[in-house]
Amino acid sequence: MTHRPTGAAPLGRRAFLRTAAAAGIGVSGAGGLLSACTSSDSGSADNAVRNTAVKLPAYVPWRGVAPDYPGTAQGLLNGFARYPANPARTIAAPPAHGGSISAFVETGSPIPPGMKSNPYWQVLNQRVGAKLDLTIVPAADLSTKFATLMAGGDLPDFMVPPLPPLAGVRGLPQFLAAKCQDLTPFLSGDAVKEYPYLANITTDAWRACVFDGGIYGLPVSRGVAGSLMFYRADLFEQFGVNPAPTSYAEFRTLCKDVTDAKKSRWALVTPGSAMAFVAQMLGVPNGWKAEGGKLTNAFEDERYKQTLSEVRQMVKAGVIHPDGFDPAAPWKQWFNAGNGLMGEDRYTAWPQYYADNVVGPSFRVGGMRPPVFDGGGFAGTWQSPPVNNFTPLKKASTSRIKELLAVANWLAAPFGTEEYLFRKFGVLGVDYTMDNNNPTPTQAGLTQTVLGVRYIVDAPDTIFVPGDPEATKACWDYQKSIIPTSVKDPTVALFSETYSRTGAVLAQHVADAANDILTGRKSLSSWDSAVAQWRSAGGDRIRAEFERQLH
Repeated sequence: MTHRPTGAAPLGRRAFLRTAAAAGIGVSGAGGLLSACTSSDSGSADNAVRNTAVKLPAYVPWRGVAPDYPGTAQGLLNGFARYPANPARTIAAPPAHGGSISAFVETGSPIPPGMKSNPYWQVLNQRVGAKLDLTIVPAADLSTKFATLMAGGDLPDFMVPPLPPLAGVRGLPQFLAAKCQDLTPFLSGDAVKEYPYLANITTDAWRACVFDGGIYGLPVSRGVAGSLMFYRADLFEQFGVNPAPTSYAEFRTLCKDVTDAKKSRWALVTPGSAMAFVAQMLGVPNGWKAEGGKLTNAFEDERYKQTLSEVRQMVKAGVIHPDGFDPAAPWKQWFNAGNGLMGEDRYTAWPQYYADNVVGPSFRVGGMRPPVFDGGGFAGTWQSPPVNNFTPLKKASTSRIKELLAVANWLAAPFGTEEYLFRKFGVLGVDYTMDNNNPTPTQAGLTQTVLGVRYIVDAPDTIFVPGDPEATKACWDYQKSIIPTSVKDPTVALFSETYSRTGAVLAQHVADAANDILTGRKSLSSWDSAVAQWRSAGGDRIRAEFERQLH
């Protein structure tokens, strides 16, 4: 489980990923946390069998509103041109019964005002039926704070862990088994139907919560479209540039044509954007490639080495922003200001760019598909996992767990309901305004509503750019074009203890080696040594742990 949304400020380990991305180390570069166990042999086949045997919650999709642009079972999300008129409140009574409910959550936004000075928080308490005691942790501090939480004895009701391995969490599966609630009796199979909005979450998302033969958390589901190459469609049209190159050679020419350093304009915001795009053109695996029960990592593929070579030449050609290697580079601002015309980002950033744009109504973005390197159609894009994170609950009595699940059900109310509109946008006239069924946050809404409750559990994601049906349709059309041929990471449902404990160090090693090559500090041949070191320092152990779980 390796992706975080980018619809707000950078989240979680994003600071590290920007460093890695500068070297082209994609966020899909080495498996994920979607299934786990508590034994010392965390990559065992026995545990994989036990996890596979778990009966996941029944999937009962909510049909309350019809999308303008319907999704598919393959992972294309539903799209909505506007928020449905007169949305109904679908849960009449508050789900909780008074008292307080505690939660440890993260935020990538500035910490919001406290409860006493936050009107939205106060109304949220009323709607939930309990005082929400939220520990809101800046994303950069999540790993350290969660490790302290694990070591202590006073756990909150809900807790959002950082994502291994890059956060460096150790012993998470053991912690879950010892301190957290096995939700299998409450949610497995038809039992989830007691909570219809939890039943509205897809089966693939629930797999993120299976550990040691049980369901140990609630998923925050996301679409599988992954990251994409955004481009400034308005400027491409202005410059008369074709946004659909048919080969790498055409893409290189495009990059040269739109770059004008004297006008502070470059084709690409970061080297990482180029790395991901060219790697997909060449067919580099999405993290790992599985054949005959054996795994090969993307770093070991000769095509990854070729990607480094090609992007090194692009750096030399000056088509990438010269400050793009800086992990703190404000590349989103460059993109919005037109200083960089292309950049890789999560699909969830589509509405963010429109909300943040400094151009006005003429601003347009699009998604560029990677062509096959030598021509002959489009290459497959890399899928992301179907979840953003999962949230375990601390052990409690049956009645308490049912109350917490009722609250979670309320938090998962889907797009089209009044509950969703309130949870995402707040109080009408205070936190947002409504124009033609399109909610627009006020400044108060932007600062008060970012409480992190969306990381406890969330409704299935949708495609919706408030106030811009054309942009919504463009995002939906892009996803429709790429999902049928998108490529999964075969390790996305597996867990490696070695990866969880050492992944951050290993990934940083490879990122540094790639950066040295891209900047010209080292030769391309140094990559072979870097990969050999990666293998001996833990890469081969990670591979073995994953391979024991392949089936």
